Amino acid sequence: VQLGNSLTHDPRNAKTILAAGSIIQDNQEMDTALIKYRVAAVQTPNSAQLWNNIGMCFFGKAFHTAAVSCLKRALYLDPFEWIICYNLGLVHLNTGQYASAFHYFSASINLKPDFPASYMYLAITLARLKDFPNSCTAYEKAISMEQDHMNHLNYAITLYNHGETEKARTHYGLFKELYTELNQEEMEHDFEVMAQSQALQEALEKADKAS
Repeated sequence: VQLGNSLTHDPRNAKTILAAGSIIQDNQEMDTALIKYRVAAVQTPNSAQLWNNIGMCFFGKAFHTAAVSCLKRALYLDPFEWIICYNLGLVHLNTGQYASAFHYFSASINLKPDFPASYMYLAITLARLKDFPNSCTAYEKAISMEQDHMNHLNYAITLYNHGETEKARTHYGLFKELYTELNQEEMEHDFEVMAQSQALQEALEKADKAS
């Protein structure tokens, strides 16, 4: 409500537009958010937060080249903002550029070492780079900081892919415990998580039968 009132007073107020755009972006309405940000860009073309948010809108629309371009502009404007490094890591991980993803996740962790998701994505990146021992270390760090269902699911998948079936089963069990604690809406919108979970469960069942 406050945001709406502020926009009424001055619809071109850049900080308000940035906040409104960010809320819309969090609700996955990327095109609407981009329109808001375009207005803000005229007022504050040198806002790192603005270019970070524009970059993540493009990422949400799978325009990866545009996303990287905007995020790098944001990083140029504010080289010590951890979330920009984190987001660059996400984009590069999604495009299979694992060396670059490793660089940006490491930079993000150096700037903000208490954000568990950075370690989880670093772990996924290290696994893709065939560095299984350090991947496990990063997963264990993430789990020690936060009991999140995604930490355990991704760790279980990585363990299974490297032949650690029993340990994978343990972490898959922990994932299921935490997953059942989510509310129904969160579960229903996690299509990819459900698909990955199902695929891992089937793989573990096949491993049981084979043994």
